[in-house]
Amino acid sequence: MPIQDELPRSRLTLTYRTTINGEPETVDLPFRLLVMADYSLGSSKDRKKDLEARELRSLNGRNLDSVMKDMNMSIDLEVDDKISGADDAKLPVTLPITSMKSFSPDEIVNNVPKLKALLLLKNLLQELQSSIDNQKDLRKLIQELYTKPEVFSALRGQLKEHDGFKLPARSTTSPA
Repeated sequence: MPIQDELPRSRLTLTYRTTINGEPETVDLPFRLLVMADYSLGSSKDRKKDLEARELRSLNGRNLDSVMKDMNMSIDLEVDDKISGADDAKLPVTLPITSMKSFSPDEIVNNVPKLKALLLLKNLLQELQSSIDNQKDLRKLIQELYTKPEVFSALRGQLKEHDGFKLPARSTTSPA
């Protein structure tokens, strides 16, 4: 079987005219490219190995995520901290890159503790709003808090015990 029949169809092909067995013929060669570089900025596990000991990786549309995971890369950034409200505050961020999905907003939020805490707070507030909308008794209790200052003061006194409340620590599992 000729090698031309075995090569997969490429998006780019190089075409040249040649003479084969005395007859002019056009030959199409698939465009192949070898890229040698450290795109991980030194965070890849391969960076610690000698060049001769590093393995070659073949990328195609189906194995990109597995290659990225195998390389064990991460990005260290320092971004403006818009959460704390302090001027010129910086937030150190380390984003592990395990697949193309690592660049999605959900994955970024899960890897930045301050953003994850804000997302958790947002979800808790949405649940509270849903509970208020769906439960008549809860609506009455909240209305009572607004209309009776003594009930509101009693609740504030009970909440002072929880001044040191902190959001849950960063977990290794992502929420479902």
